Formats: sequence, C-alpha cells, structure tokens
Amino acid sequence: MNVPIDKIAGAFKAAGSAKKDSDVPVRVSVFVDGSASTFLLRTVREALVPQTTSAIVRVERLGETPVTVKPDTDVSIVISCGSEHLQQRVQEIVIGGAPTVVLAESAVEVGFIQEDTPMLGLVAATNKTYLLESLARWILDRTEKDTAFAANFPFMRVAAANRIILNASAANLVTGALLFVPGADFPVMAVAQLGMMAQLALVFGKPVRPERGYEVAGVLVAGLLMRALARAVVPAAGHLGFVVKALVAGFGTYAMGRALTALYEADVDYARANQAVASAARHGRDFISLVSGRARAADSADVAQAA
Repeated sequence: MNVPIDKIAGAFKAAGSAKKDSDVPVRVSVFVDGSASTFLLRTVREALVPQTTSAIVRVERLGETPVTVKPDTDVSIVISCGSEHLQQRVQEIVIGGAPTVVLAESAVEVGFIQEDTPMLGLVAATNKTYLLESLARWILDRTEKDTAFAANFPFMRVAAANRIILNASAANLVTGALLFVPGADFPVMAVAQLGMMAQLALVFGKPVRPERGYEVAGVLVAGLLMRALARAVVPAAGHLGFVVKALVAGFGTYAMGRALTALYEADVDYARANQAVASAARHGRDFISLVSGRARAADSADVAQAA
C-alpha cells in the first residue's frame, strides 16, 4: 500500500493552522475580592502565568466601586469568599460580555449563583487539583481558543488534551464503521491521527519540527499496525466486522493519543538521537564518497591500460 503523501501533506497544513490557533491573543481579567483566602490567591497566581507573549492576565481589586471589563476580555475570573458587594460587582462584570466564573472555597459563600450558565458559573473547592481541573473544564467549555489557552496555561493542558483525543477517536471510530472501500480508510485515519498529534504537540508547547520527526513516523507506523490488526480480525467477525473495525480504529487512536500525551508530559529530549542520526548519515555519505572515488579511480586505470 502506498503512503498517501498528499493526504499527509494536508495534515501538516492543518497543523500550520493549529499553530496559528495557539498564537491567537488570550486576555484574562482577574478580579480579587478582599475576602479571598490565601489558598485561592496562591492557587490562581501560580496557575495564571502565561507561557507566551500572546496572553495577558489583568488583575484588579474588587471593592465597593463599580467595575468595568475591557472589550477584548476572553474570560473573567472573580476570586472571593463572599462579601456584601460581591453580587453587584459580578453582575457588572457579566454585563461586560465575557464568560465569568467565581472561585470560592464553598458554594455557600456565593449563594446567588444557583447553577452554571454559558455566561456565569461557580467553582468552589478547597483542593488545589480539583479547583484547577474544574476551572480548566469551565473555561474550555466557553471559549473557541482552547489551544491558545492550553498552550499558555499548563493547568489546562490535560483537559484540552482529553478533548482533542476524544474528538479524534470519535472521528476514526465513525470512519472505521462507515468506510467500506478497501485501503481508503488509512489515509482518512492517518490525517486525523496526525492532526491529533499536531494539536497535542502545540498544547504542550512541543510544535512539530523536523527534529521531532520520530513522532510522525511513530504515528504512521502505529496506524499501519492498527490497519493490519483490523484486517486480521474483521474476517472472523462476519457481519459484525464493521463493529470490530470501528472499535480498533477508535480505541487505537485513543491509545495513540494517550501515549503522545505521556510523551509530551515527560518532555523527551531527542538531542542525542538526532546527533546519532546525523553522525550515521555523515558516515554513510563519507562511505559512499569513498566507494565512488575508488570506483572512478578503477575505471580510469582500466581506460589507461586499454589505451
């Protein structure tokens, strides 16, 4: 089977588009109420540290005077443990037009928020991990800049990666179930898997570059192995072959995404591998040049002897 170069090239064009998505401006407004606990302040301060120059975090005090929200704000975060003026100030912030979430230690402290809406929500917790995971999901549910947010704020990366993996897995599951033309499924699935890899790489700050080509090769090889497995198992499933094929495609893509996520989280350094490859290539060129030179010298000697 020929590797679909044109399809793979299209996947890398999509990766370029994803790179633009990760570079879009991100603006977060943080409003700190005087009642905010040290735990909440410390947690948010450590979490909202932009990793690129495309993100800006604005911090303002929340008091008795009215507040305004800048028009370019993507998300507003209010930190409070409850106060008399909190409800009025939150209403003013919501009117500013950006989705607003209140962070507190207990829901009792913010009793006027009874349920989450697209524009207003509450995250209450005294556990740092739970607080940040809930905040990450809340923001991702309300923004189209999920790649940019995750690229800038590490606490959002796992939640963003899960969404990327689930979307790619669902797409390939459908492809495996509905595409019946022999050999046509691999290009479609390969594009989805390479697109998933490119998005995950950007989320974790590891954009696809030539020196990280091992990941591309790994995705393609894994895709071929998945296809070979499906071909071996499907005939034995009879009329349910399409179900088996869909499951192999979907769960295989999911496993691939989890493996890539673990790889990016481990921050694997390919420097030594690249040096070894470069050295091997250099020795290979030298050997070929040496053999070619000897062959030319032998040919010249034969010509001279014949003359």
